[in-house]
Amino acid sequence: MAETDIATYLGQRTIIAGDVNCGKTTRTAALLKYFLVAGYAHDLAIIDLAPDPVQGIGGKLSLDLPPQAVYLTAQIAAPRLMGRDVAHSMELANRNARAVELLFSEFEQHPRDILFLNDVTLYLQAGSVERLLVLLRHSRTVIINAYYGNSFADSELSWRERRLTEALMAHCDTVILL
Repeated sequence: MAETDIATYLGQRTIIAGDVNCGKTTRTAALLKYFLVAGYAHDLAIIDLAPDPVQGIGGKLSLDLPPQAVYLTAQIAAPRLMGRDVAHSMELANRNARAVELLFSEFEQHPRDILFLNDVTLYLQAGSVERLLVLLRHSRTVIINAYYGNSFADSELSWRERRLTEALMAHCDTVILL
């Protein structure tokens, strides 16, 4: 599927998944740019769940967005990189989930036909895949990126994230593994 042929993404749920620094955000940003160039800014929302970069990992989508596009984000922590211990990492993940659910509620009040979700696994570390699936029903076209790799040590948080990412993948029309 060619990235420049956005028609292949319309009406679909697409997830781009892979390990740290494999190009998930770069590919998502490229797709977003193609949608904007094609004139979909009025129909488009971005929920950016990425943390600020920590140890070279993470980072929000960096594009000049037209004012017609909706961009929602919050201060998100990187629990595995910032947590002092397991309990602190879970506290950060829970705080992230609460902040993200506020973004979800804001989006649902004014949904858009096309939704981009950057770094959705930061929500899945402590959030609900069922809640996420409810959100996705508000948009006809959804493009998601998600961490799905082995860069982080095994932990309860990592296992949960992986299990829920796989559950999300099962609800997508297209899974692109990088």
